[in-house]
Amino acid sequence: MEHVVNNCKSEADCRSGRVQSPFLQFWFARTAAALPTSRPARMKQARGRAIYHFALYALVITLVILSHPVAALAADSTPQLNRAIDQQKSELNETRAKQGQLRQALRATQQKLDETEHAQNALEDQISAIEEKIDQLETQKDALSMQIAQLRPQIASNLRLAYALGDQATLGTLLAHTDALTTERNLHYIKALLSEALSKMAQLKQAEKDQITNQQTLKTSHNALIAAHEALASTLQQRKVQQTAQNQLLTAISTQVDQQSQHLGALLAQKKELDMQIARINAAAAEAARARAERRAEMARHEAANPPRSGKTPDDEDQTDGKAASAVEPGSPGAIPVRGKIIRAYGAPIADGDMRAQGILFSAPQNTPFRAVAAGKVVFADTMKGWGNLVIIRHTNGYLTLYAHASELRVHTGMRVSQGTELGLCGQIEGRNSGLYFEVRRGNDTINPSRWSVYRNVSTHP
Repeated sequence: MEHVVNNCKSEADCRSGRVQSPFLQFWFARTAAALPTSRPARMKQARGRAIYHFALYALVITLVILSHPVAALAADSTPQLNRAIDQQKSELNETRAKQGQLRQALRATQQKLDETEHAQNALEDQISAIEEKIDQLETQKDALSMQIAQLRPQIASNLRLAYALGDQATLGTLLAHTDALTTERNLHYIKALLSEALSKMAQLKQAEKDQITNQQTLKTSHNALIAAHEALASTLQQRKVQQTAQNQLLTAISTQVDQQSQHLGALLAQKKELDMQIARINAAAAEAARARAERRAEMARHEAANPPRSGKTPDDEDQTDGKAASAVEPGSPGAIPVRGKIIRAYGAPIADGDMRAQGILFSAPQNTPFRAVAAGKVVFADTMKGWGNLVIIRHTNGYLTLYAHASELRVHTGMRVSQGTELGLCGQIEGRNSGLYFEVRRGNDTINPSRWSVYRNVSTHP
């Protein structure tokens, strides 16, 4: 509607046409032409003009107020669904952070595995080298044993020769009076032969003894390396088990991240769909209120021109969008909103405590009737993704009630219902459970149903 600005400084200016508003120029010209001369007529006409001015002013104020409800609702505090989405995003970020930490731990474990395998390979090389030395010592030991075995007959022969020569020299010297110098020379020769043989024999035995000692030392080192190798093998196995567990945990966390991402996407989609529907409902309500205000203003203008003969005023108009009272669906006896058990209260923690319930979840047998909490108009009765069969009722003072996951609806959009009217039948809620999801909103923001006096007074649940 175009706003009219009156720049008249006096009624004479307005009557003379010195006014910027064409509408007021026309109206003053018309009223001046029709101005009665009698005093009662003038008083009646003045009352009509007062009624018209009041109606016009009320219409402008009403339109200004009605032009802002959606913006006012949008400026309200963040809805709890937004907070739930923020919490879900926070949980997703935390899970991703855990995923990153676990990947770092896996990299550290893999590095330790590589280091252990490298140390194990080095030990295996040392063990192989020691085993090779042991084999060499065994070969040398066998060669020395063979040399000793070959030297023993030679020593025995020299001993027999020395023994024989010694006896003959002594006997010859005593009997034949042999030269003592020759005898001494023979004995010296025999001793030299024996000394060389015995010295070589001692060297061979010492070499054999040293080889035995070295072989024992190498065997001790070999046993120590074998023990270290076995310890490394055990550590390697433990780290492989740890790596397997970490891989399994990483897979589980990755799956959790995917599930949380999907859940977050579903929440965002549900929020968008529901917010769009609520916005359409609020816009329709604002448009209906604007139309009623225009009708009241039109009737006021009509009454100003033609005073009513009866005592009926514009406020007597039925404010039920043209629906007669007889068209209201009557209520029926039964539990409100449903006969069932509350399995999740408003504000209860969900999703491991990172989210809060925005409504009440009732558990009830399949096809249990549920009823309207208060009188109002059904503004939505259809299927919505994520909510199943959904009923939304608009009540006075900007309240909305939502009834979701119905197996069957008994009302349709545009129907007026009373308190206790049967709206539909309970359907599947979570998994194999059946029941009803109930939510109260004021504008676009969810509220605790217990804070609404109408719900407190009528509900059969605490």
